[in-house]
Amino acid sequence: MTESADLDQIAKLVKDAAEESGTMILETALVSESLPGVAVSGDRFPALIKHLRPRLVYMLLTSFDAEAAVEGHFEVDELDSDLNKLAAKWRKRNGQTARLILGVMADGILHAIIETTVWFDEFEEEAEQLEANRAERLQADFDRRQEEERSQREAEEKKRLTPYVKKLVADERFNAPKISAAKRLALAETMFINLDRASTKKAVDRAVNELWLTGTGK
Repeated sequence: MTESADLDQIAKLVKDAAEESGTMILETALVSESLPGVAVSGDRFPALIKHLRPRLVYMLLTSFDAEAAVEGHFEVDELDSDLNKLAAKWRKRNGQTARLILGVMADGILHAIIETTVWFDEFEEEAEQLEANRAERLQADFDRRQEEERSQREAEEKKRLTPYVKKLVADERFNAPKISAAKRLALAETMFINLDRASTKKAVDRAVNELWLTGTGK
């Protein structure tokens, strides 16, 4: 289990090895996805530097800041209540080393490590779980709003079509024996010439359903 003191000790040994080998340390991470690379454990890095005596070593030692870590994980500029709670829980780790990145080039091969403390991994897991929970809540809220909007549209449509439905149900021709759906639609179109066809068809369907429910439909 890697702790902050372990990473600090590795960083110190790397600095000592670099000084002994005349190697310059650049405090940055080497980014090169196209180069072949090998993973080297942190405790072997000082010996690697002494052996290779490279001109440059790339080293990035990251100190933890709870607010910045939460902002970075969730890609926000300001913390809300949930994110503030997460940051407050981990604020006790502020200033401690959370991650160590080392890299050195040799014969066209990148030798590198990325090591994090066990508690930083736990922080990341909690942040990911909170992110999943927030996404689930957002989806539930979205689904609820969609359902409310759908119900509202249906209620508004029912209110709009109710006068037409009542006229159809009250018309004996609409409820005549053996009348077909096509004839009912044709009748409605002659009765409501200013109503668009889609609305007319919906009014017919609602009227048929109402007749069926009352038991008067043939």
